[in-house]
Amino acid sequence: MAAWTLQGARTRKLKPFLDPQVIEEVANNVVEVKAEAFVRAFLYPSSRLGEEEPLMQRDLELAAACHDMLKQKVSKDDALTAILTSPSCPQYSKAVFTLLDPNVMDEEDLYTPFRTLFTFINAFYRISFANRSLPHDIDAAWPAAFDPKAGDLEDTRTLTEPVLRNFFDTRKSTLKFSPRLKGEPAHLKPDLVLMAHRDKDPNTKQPSVHWKDVRVPIEIKRNFKREGKIVSQLALYVHAMLMEQFDRNFALTVSLSATQCRLFHWDSVGCHATEPINIHDDPILFIRCIARLAMMTPAELGYDERFSNAGRILSDEKLTTTLTVHESPVRQYLDREPSPDERPLETATSMLLELDTENFLFESRGGIFHQYTRVWRGKEISDVKIWETGPTRVVKQSWAEDFRPSEGYLYKLTNNIPTVCSLVLMEECDHTWEYHNRVAEQDVIGYLKAAEPKPDLQPAVRQLEGDLLTLGPNPRQFANIANRGSPTPLNTSSGQVESPERVLLRFVLEEEYRPLHKANNSSEVLKATVQWIEGLIALDAVGPETNAPTPAKIIDLGFAHLKEVQSGDEPLSRTPETPSVCQEAFSSKGRTLTSGGDSTPPILRDDHSLTGTPPFVALDLMEQHQYSPTSSFVEHGLHHDVESVFWVLIYLCHVKADPEPADPMGSILRGLTSPDIDFVISTMSSIVGRGRKFLTEIVGPFYGLRDFLKDFADYHHACSEREEPIDVFKVLAMAIEHRDKLAKREKEYASSATVQQLPPMTTLGSTATFDSPKRKLFTLKDSSRPSEREEELFEEGVSTSKKKTKHDTSVNSLMQT
Repeated sequence: MAAWTLQGARTRKLKPFLDPQVIEEVANNVVEVKAEAFVRAFLYPSSRLGEEEPLMQRDLELAAACHDMLKQKVSKDDALTAILTSPSCPQYSKAVFTLLDPNVMDEEDLYTPFRTLFTFINAFYRISFANRSLPHDIDAAWPAAFDPKAGDLEDTRTLTEPVLRNFFDTRKSTLKFSPRLKGEPAHLKPDLVLMAHRDKDPNTKQPSVHWKDVRVPIEIKRNFKREGKIVSQLALYVHAMLMEQFDRNFALTVSLSATQCRLFHWDSVGCHATEPINIHDDPILFIRCIARLAMMTPAELGYDERFSNAGRILSDEKLTTTLTVHESPVRQYLDREPSPDERPLETATSMLLELDTENFLFESRGGIFHQYTRVWRGKEISDVKIWETGPTRVVKQSWAEDFRPSEGYLYKLTNNIPTVCSLVLMEECDHTWEYHNRVAEQDVIGYLKAAEPKPDLQPAVRQLEGDLLTLGPNPRQFANIANRGSPTPLNTSSGQVESPERVLLRFVLEEEYRPLHKANNSSEVLKATVQWIEGLIALDAVGPETNAPTPAKIIDLGFAHLKEVQSGDEPLSRTPETPSVCQEAFSSKGRTLTSGGDSTPPILRDDHSLTGTPPFVALDLMEQHQYSPTSSFVEHGLHHDVESVFWVLIYLCHVKADPEPADPMGSILRGLTSPDIDFVISTMSSIVGRGRKFLTEIVGPFYGLRDFLKDFADYHHACSEREEPIDVFKVLAMAIEHRDKLAKREKEYASSATVQQLPPMTTLGSTATFDSPKRKLFTLKDSSRPSEREEELFEEGVSTSKKKTKHDTSVNSLMQT
């Protein structure tokens, strides 16, 4: 799985790569808490801790009544009687649920009884609410979605059926993704789901279900003996939901066996889980939990109501989506409560934007716990009544680690740097600590621990099976996911480990350009590269300084844009057709200051974590963090960020070339996008080492970059031999030189009236014809497949299984999918 790809760029085989990554992520990130504490914290999020909650008391009484009906097997309501008398509906007799036999031989025998029981519980609560002296409409928060462009349709919406939520058996259904998520794993099949729908029959098996419609996935096993595998499966379902449902901030899941139940709350940091609930010994608590899931509002299920129709747009509906952004004061640090002068004013600016949710500018595809960065185009709505639109903006949202300097603060500092977008407004939307602080320390049991691995299994097989969740430190010091440093436990009963937390930030930015990977040709990419490097130099000069001995020079803006202000450049029009760098950014090492509140003095805190997108992080940072995590850290410098530009261009060339699996360039791409950090490092070492000569073999629409990339790799190699960092100004001069050479060749080609049309360019193993003459600046000296000797050289320099890298890792396995 390419967890760090540009949008739409995916490796071909996903399933074998994802499970090891997931099992590593969930290790030490699933915190077990007492069941009642979980129910209050996450199923009744609006309840006040330590106070009697009327809603909880009401639902408790209904759960007891539902339990009595299951024991008595009789109801005055015809609909409930029909379900009760069904052969597949469990009854409660002799202190157990019938049909839920602990000795069941096949877990499939549990699917239908559980679904029927859940259907009965859901119907019981609905009918009970309608028959109360003070009726409660549990569908009030689920009106049918409407088009915001149509204006106020309250009268017609009341006549429309609400969005329904029922439990469905999906173990044999195909679960679909939206076209933008092509390449996401299609093998995920929850056993049951609570699904939003309009008119589907819950008693009929659905041939296909869309992840957009899934509200709560449920996994059923015979028992919890291999619970690591269960949690890994649930984590995959959460990943699918949060990727598909961009308007969702967290998710709930359920695991079941014939005797036990667990509920899970997942967010961008980690997961909380209930202790096992014995469904036979504590049937009322079990009924309360299932009923509550079916009754929760979209907001309580994790949907962000700043989006129009949040959680209520079904997969077969194509409606306009708007986002309201409320301005927040820009704060440097976000890991504390804002002071009075940092709180939003009542007169704060808000902006309504019409989002283009069909064509994301960028969407990070990391693991389970990551930033979930998304970037859209958004048209500012200046008049809602007539739907008059204003300028097109760039809208970015990200779950940022709150102990780092705020990205909004960096935008503020870099306001005068032309290669950085201008910030219109920012909103500090949500904090994961708001969820986690609802669990008292005395209610935390520890980390969820599953069965130990079988001793005869090889490590890779153990990981793929997902058998292991352990207590104690994670043996891997670097998580194989985008935008995430070392996995840190959510919480501990001893309180000795600080919890990592994230804050949801939204930015409205002025300019809108094309992403770098949509540049027309190599010349445009090199122009953008020059301005990118110049922008990094300018950012370094105004980096956010603290009172610490080493200033924090954090570049975490996510954008570096192509504009027409650099001396020596030919001005480029600032239009939507101008390319920009749109990618996950890199954050530096340094020291940051955090404050515990208004009356608390700043606390100096070392920040030694490494975050970023693995194939784009400077090689020595990757090596040091992976192989010497306890040694003195390599201080992140400007030269590391400039080196990252090189890795982004390497990745861009290889993705756009779309090489066949057998081609050398394809092997390099697979190495860069491997979820195994050792493989990524080995590939990077080869690219700037013995394998750098093969950079001249780059093909595809950006093959004009190969001379620059080869020169940079040679220079990087020479600096490594001398054990000195690259000189960023030499790299800038190198980029300018190659940009000018390429521009000169382009002009000569364009001005030649006698130039005949060049034949189609042939890649190594595939042929691609390019319509634009600007792309036909060079011809390959040999468009045929590489000779046997060339293949031998590549195998010797990049992917031989006989030779080990300096990290004692076989690079041959790196190149295999």
